[in-house]
Amino acid sequence: MKRTAVLLLAIIFLFAGSESLWARDKAAPHKPTKAEVVAFVKEAVAYAKENGKQKALKEFMNRKGPFVRGELYIYAYDFNGTVISHGGQPGLVGKNLIGMKDKNGVMVIQGLIKLAKSGGGWLRYLWPNPLHNNAVEPKLGYVEKVDDTWWLGSGMYE
Repeated sequence: MKRTAVLLLAIIFLFAGSESLWARDKAAPHKPTKAEVVAFVKEAVAYAKENGKQKALKEFMNRKGPFVRGELYIYAYDFNGTVISHGGQPGLVGKNLIGMKDKNGVMVIQGLIKLAKSGGGWLRYLWPNPLHNNAVEPKLGYVEKVDDTWWLGSGMYE
């Protein structure tokens, strides 16, 4: 009887421990892959082309919509460097960031524009992370052109 009780307690603790570990892992934010970031931006570009610029810009800022997923969000700029939508920092909309340089000297928006105009690509830079109280963190951003007037991007914090 004593042996059965000890075995039963061991099983209960084993499952209780694994359940709490599983719950912790499930609650942890998903770290996106490069492939997921590219797919996310392509999805946003397709949405913009199918639904029009104004509807897309509004939807990209909808925190409960399909274009804000954990650390992933869509940002949209015109080719002059003005923010026209930003799912991570809506307060940036209307600001021209063409001359923005990060702490490492990277001309962030100029670099992203160059990539968007050349068919899309990746840029490494420092950017405030809205999930960490806007702490400036290394980010790998991916961008694509929607048309000759604007482009979209997203990225993953490293």
